[in-house]
Amino acid sequence: MIRKIYTTLISTAFAAITLTSCSDWLNVYPSDEIKEEYLFSTGDGFRTALNGIYRKLSSFDLYGSNLTWGLVDAWGQSYNFDKTPDSGGGKAMKKIASFNFKNTELVPITDAMWNAAWNIVANCNELAQQAAIADSTLFYARELERKMILGEAIGLRAFIQFDLLRMYAPAPSSVGYGQDNRTFIPYVDEYPSYVNEHQTVTYCLEHIVADLKKAQDILLEVDKNSAMDASSRFKSSTSAEKLFLVMRGYRLNYYAVTAELARVYMYAGKTSEAYGEAMKLITVNKSKRYFKASTSESDIRDKGNMKMYNDIIFGLYSPTELVDWDQAINHSYDGSGGNEKYLALSKEMVERIYDSEEQKEDWRFVYQLEPKDDNCYRPLKYYKQSESVSYGKISNQTIPLIRMSEIYYIAAEAVFETNPNEALEYLKTVRTGRGIKSAVSGETKENFVNLLVQDACREFLGEGQILYMYKRLNKKFYKWNNGQEIIPLDENVVLPLPESEMNIK
Repeated sequence: MIRKIYTTLISTAFAAITLTSCSDWLNVYPSDEIKEEYLFSTGDGFRTALNGIYRKLSSFDLYGSNLTWGLVDAWGQSYNFDKTPDSGGGKAMKKIASFNFKNTELVPITDAMWNAAWNIVANCNELAQQAAIADSTLFYARELERKMILGEAIGLRAFIQFDLLRMYAPAPSSVGYGQDNRTFIPYVDEYPSYVNEHQTVTYCLEHIVADLKKAQDILLEVDKNSAMDASSRFKSSTSAEKLFLVMRGYRLNYYAVTAELARVYMYAGKTSEAYGEAMKLITVNKSKRYFKASTSESDIRDKGNMKMYNDIIFGLYSPTELVDWDQAINHSYDGSGGNEKYLALSKEMVERIYDSEEQKEDWRFVYQLEPKDDNCYRPLKYYKQSESVSYGKISNQTIPLIRMSEIYYIAAEAVFETNPNEALEYLKTVRTGRGIKSAVSGETKENFVNLLVQDACREFLGEGQILYMYKRLNKKFYKWNNGQEIIPLDENVVLPLPESEMNIK
């Protein structure tokens, strides 16, 4: 399994001692192979390795497209593909939306996604092992920086393997936690690792939780004094030497690890544990207001805050490619130049998730969906914003991965049966923050979960989370082209392993 040679992630343009802007340290691409003993002989080398991991995560193969607005959202039936071009990833999206997982045009895309993800796991494992034994005097910030690198590497390997598990294995809810003895993917936490046995969902989840707890303990010390307001998380004018230590929104910070732990516990069906982790964030947010659930309407309308970045706990940096990828698939024309091509939401899709009255006031409808002449809507979350306005640049280059809104959803679902008023208040917090003034109520757990899912479909469009919500809840969803109900079964919500993995047990 995963016969991967560790490829050092380095950029010839990167040199920590000469950094002058945030793009210098964020804009790192995989390039040359150098001997690891040289790479890990300096603090700059450790920085280069970690930054390279983040840049690879933001690639088209992973969270730059496939694991967010691309394949995973298409799989979750988020779009109507009648208007979608084959270019820009559109062809593969159409195949996965039809659950045609073994189609010859889709398989190379999912294989590349699989390989890229496991390459990152290998890089994280090597980096974590090297950081664990490194002398703190190598680093500009000494022990604080060493722990930062160690904690993020451990957390990132858990983060990516959790998403692999969500794609390539059934949710625990389908048979009950710990009840399924089938094996699906491995969990890899050491380097080098050449052949790894496939493990059960329970085994993988237990190891994911263990790694996230390790990362959480390490990063608590790192981030307890970090500036975590929205501006500090995604912007900085600090000196070159300190730049690596700030802008924590683009890194798997302590709060992001805590949010991911809540997400994992919820997926595992451990609602009490999920609620506990969610409350750590909600409690901090009440006092420090780091991750504001609200933004002003003028910030969206006039200042380019299309992604409502204020509540993003963790996102990835994509300096130019993200808006280019959106342009290629969402703002193009057919060969004759006459028919516009884009990722459409049909009128029926929109009416399923937006009540008619709320359409007028929900900013996600008003600003993130563009009505077209053919009873369809174009999503605008990734549309290029003017960088002459306050938040245009942040919006253009940020890939949202974890939001505070999801933490409110988790807490609300987890607590509803014991305290429905508290649950309703959490959902209200999200809705109010998106401009909705009308009240919300849920008399039964089923009714309330339906409201949560409805709001999540609005909130997470383009962010690759809706499919996993359907899967976790074992909740029906609807075919994009005919509205037919889809029951989450292994045959339609579990990707088959690549052919190269089929002989490994």
